[in-house]
Amino acid sequence: MSQSAKPQDGSTVTGYRTLDSGVIDQMNRLKEISREFLQELEAMKAGGVCDPRWLAMAKTEMQTACMFACRAVAKPSDDC
Repeated sequence: MSQSAKPQDGSTVTGYRTLDSGVIDQMNRLKEISREFLQELEAMKAGGVCDPRWLAMAKTEMQTACMFACRAVAKPSDDC
């Protein structure tokens, strides 16, 4: 299930700049890659042949990696 956040103009969130369409597209691509990976993990979990603890850690690490990559693209100020 894909969700879209209300567009921000950069003035309502302290520490963030206005994002142009290229940056938004790049962030959305990163999030799509993350979703695809997480779906693959869910399929593996449903198959029951993998250790669920490691799959849970893989999910957490993918979410963290996606967040880090999106911050790299969005380039918020260092104090937020």
